[in-house]
Order: sequence, then C-alpha cells, then structure tokens
Amino acid sequence: MKKSLLNFRKYIALLVILLSGQIVYGEAAAQTREDSIKCRYVEKFTHFVSWQNNPANSDSVFRIAVVGDKRIFHALEETFKNVKVKDKNVKINLITSSDQINNNLIVFISKSVNGDKRDEILKYTTGKPILTISERNGYGLKGVIINMVVVDNYVRYEINRVTLGKSRLKMNSLLIKSGTLVGKAGSND
Repeated sequence: MKKSLLNFRKYIALLVILLSGQIVYGEAAAQTREDSIKCRYVEKFTHFVSWQNNPANSDSVFRIAVVGDKRIFHALEETFKNVKVKDKNVKINLITSSDQINNNLIVFISKSVNGDKRDEILKYTTGKPILTISERNGYGLKGVIINMVVVDNYVRYEINRVTLGKSRLKMNSLLIKSGTLVGKAGSND
C-alpha cells in the first residue's frame, strides 16, 4: 500500500512538472524561464532514476557536471542550492572535457555543445551508469539518455531507451511512459 501511494505521489509530481513546462516567448526572460523549467525537470528526474551500479553513488555528495555554456550551470546551481538528492548535498561542476566527468552521476550537455564534443562525452559515458541529459534537437537520437526539447511552447523530453539500457541505470516506468521514446543513435548531426 505504501509503495503504491509513493508511486502515485511521484506520478502527481511528474504530472505537475509536465503541465508547468510552458514557455512564454517574445520576452527577454524567456530563456531564463526555459532554463528554470529544464533545471526543475533535472531535479525531478533524480527522483525517478537509480544509480545503484555507479561507484560514485557511495560518495557523500551528488555530483552533476555541465558541459557547455555557463547559463545552465548557474541555473542548476540555483535550482539545487537548497535541494538534496538521495539524501545528499548536490555539487554542480562546469567541465570542458570527458576527463573531468569522474564521479559525476549526471552530465548535462548544453545546447551550445557541438557534435564533436557531444560525441566525446557520449564515448566516455555510454555503457556507464551516468545519466546524460541534453537540450538540443536531435541529441536524443545521437545517444543522450534524456533530451529536453521545446514542442509547441512546452518543454518535453525524449528518452533513448537503447542508451538507457546500456547504462545499467534503473529508470522508473512513470518517467519512461511520460517521455517520448527515441531509437538508436544515428550517424548524422
């Protein structure tokens, strides 16, 4: 009974986030609002993913790496400044190469990252229990596990189940069912 109530609460929380994902365009703050929504998605994703197979999961800090521009780095810092994930404080790291991923459980690839840099990051993370998240159209098909896209002024997300399966991460079915499933990574940018 408790487990079904917990799943129901998770489902309601996810539903609220999905419904609040609308972006208002035409204002200077539109990008900031979009970043804020995406960062709230990232925070909610952490409730629906298990990193049991990642040795970094035993660390006392939950680490998230950001590759690319600083705007999403600062937005994630703001989102997680008073939030614990899996009962751990969160540390956001701005990185420039795959060598710096180390003990990060999530790698966020910003939309400023080009295909070569994305491929370098994915070469390092694919097959490891590291959740990759991006925000650029087409990156879900290229092998990023969760890719957030704007559709009809709403932030939505795609899940690459092939890459997810290789990662050995456990993802709650509620998260999988509420996203758009995409297939195997392609060869075109």
